[in-house]
Amino acid sequence: MIKLLNGRGQLGNALSEKIKGVKLSGTKDVYIYHTWNIDDKSKPAQQRCLEELMSFVSRNLKEKIIFVSTTSDKESHYVRYKQLAEAYLLSHCTNALVIRLPMIIGKGAVKKLKENTIKPYGTMELISLSDACEQIIKCVYYKGLRKCISVSGEKISATTVYKILSV
Repeated sequence: MIKLLNGRGQLGNALSEKIKGVKLSGTKDVYIYHTWNIDDKSKPAQQRCLEELMSFVSRNLKEKIIFVSTTSDKESHYVRYKQLAEAYLLSHCTNALVIRLPMIIGKGAVKKLKENTIKPYGTMELISLSDACEQIIKCVYYKGLRKCISVSGEKISATTVYKILSV
């Protein structure tokens, strides 16, 4: 069985629907660790997220754990603690996999551009919600040697995204 931890937010809700009732033949349960605070990017909030992951991993060392992370290279506590979580998981759990996703279309920066609460800057790498779910589910069945899978999205100028949303 696929067990989604947290399952809140746009990705959690969509993923929860996609995995409902999916039975895994011949394998143990798979945990998809999707629990992280994306709204409060302060150091204390991000540090708490890391501590929660560490606690979960220590209780489930023998399980398959897929950690949903980010491809972002932004200088932030969010990215730093996500990377620390990846390192912890991979160094402590032998059956772990990290999936790094680009920005999901919907909430976050895309919504803020649409609401005109942030200014466009740089290049955005975007992925649709359904494509993100599909990539995570593929990882459930992955049996290769790699321990980190980075998913590519569509790269587009933030200014172009802003202009499209402003039409």
